[in-house]
Amino acid sequence: MKRMLLLAALLLTGAASTSYAQFVRKLAPDFAQIQYAGSNGWMGLGAGYEFFNRHLRTHFQYGYVPPSKGGPLHLFSGAVFYQPARIRAGSHLQVNPLDIGFKGSYQFGNDYFFKLPSRYPPNYYWWKPAFRLHLATESSLTYKLTANKGIRTLSAYLEFNTNDLYLVSYVLNAGSLRIGEVVKAGVGIRVGF
Repeated sequence: MKRMLLLAALLLTGAASTSYAQFVRKLAPDFAQIQYAGSNGWMGLGAGYEFFNRHLRTHFQYGYVPPSKGGPLHLFSGAVFYQPARIRAGSHLQVNPLDIGFKGSYQFGNDYFFKLPSRYPPNYYWWKPAFRLHLATESSLTYKLTANKGIRTLSAYLEFNTNDLYLVSYVLNAGSLRIGEVVKAGVGIRVGF
């Protein structure tokens, strides 16, 4: 009986470790990226996942603005992008003309709050200074690597976005703001695994 229990325990442990390894492998991100500007701080680093044959992409990113650029500021953002079209430009090159997405960003710091501090009268701000919702688009050029077990793709991308506060300000102040004042641009590199 002891032998059977020991054998069962060993088998279960082996099965559990195999399941655990598969679980950990599924948690590993599908890509990592670095982005300059674009409402993600001066520089941002992130990672994410691809779904539905890589037509849907989600990522989380940490952004930082150094003191020399107006900081220090720390941001955290999450985004979802849908890729409606891909254009193959050869056996290794792919163009994504226009991915559509949205993201939310949270800025840390004493000057940025989610709940209105008591020093302000009720409804002083209709928005939350620490939290922004963004509408975004992205265009990218992707190079597919062959016979590489670690890196699958390299992409360069250009992102344009605007947030809820900028968009409302633009609409309510028609003619006072230029589109370049409410739309932000960022460029980045994405490495697919």
